[in-house]
Parts: sequence; structure tokens; C-alpha cells
Amino acid sequence: METRIYDFQVRVLITRDDNQYVAHALEMDLVAYGDTEKEAIKEVARLMRNQVSFAIQKGEDHLFDFRAPQEFFDEWEKAQKAFLKGIAAAKCGRIKMRAVSKIRAVNLGFDTEDIEAMRRCSHSDKAFELAPACA
Repeated sequence: METRIYDFQVRVLITRDDNQYVAHALEMDLVAYGDTEKEAIKEVARLMRNQVSFAIQKGEDHLFDFRAPQEFFDEWEKAQKAFLKGIAAAKCGRIKMRAVSKIRAVNLGFDTEDIEAMRRCSHSDKAFELAPACA
């Protein structure tokens, strides 16, 4: 297994809203939608990169430091704990591993290379795409 160190991590709460998935980046209070979880995560990651790049371009780090209300962090914690309980129960043979909740808690991480790419792109007209790192 490859080990990567992420210098900047954001908690993402994934829920369903009617027929779409919602990905909410909590430390930045950005929300994105997709027909699948993967699409929603990809879109919120793109929004995060754009916001960080814009803050770098303007030289104002406060532009990407908006926290979602505490209730969303509480939901993320509950979803994370439920998932960990599911792993433990599956290991002990009590239940089959399955989605424990309709809410998922994931992390998106950016390493130094990702941040440097954002810095470079903020000084050019090039657009960039994210290959999100889910931890």
C-alpha cells in the first residue's frame, strides 16, 4: 500500500437529496451535486481547487477558510463512527460489511504537489483538474 502525506485535508459529508448525491466540503462550506457519489466528490474537489487557487491569486488566505455550521461536523462524526463500528462488527463476523448509513464521511486531501499545482495555475490562464485523494 502506498503512503501519501496530505498537507491539507477537508472533511466531506456525502448525503442523498432526491435523486442526486450531495458532497459538502465542511472546512470550506462548499456544496456540489452529482448523479453518483463519485461525481459529487469530483465536483466538490473542483470547487475546492478553484477556491484555493483564487485565494492564492488574490494573496488572501481567508478566502478559503469558511467553516460549515457545527451541525454538519457533528453529522460527519456520526457517519464516521458508524462506519468504524461497521468495520469492527464485520471483522468479528457479526454482520456483513455494508453501508451503515445513508450519510458517508470522507476526506479529500491535497499534498504539497497538488498545492504547488494550484499555485502555478493561479498565475496562468490554464485550467486544472483534480484527481481527488480520498482518505
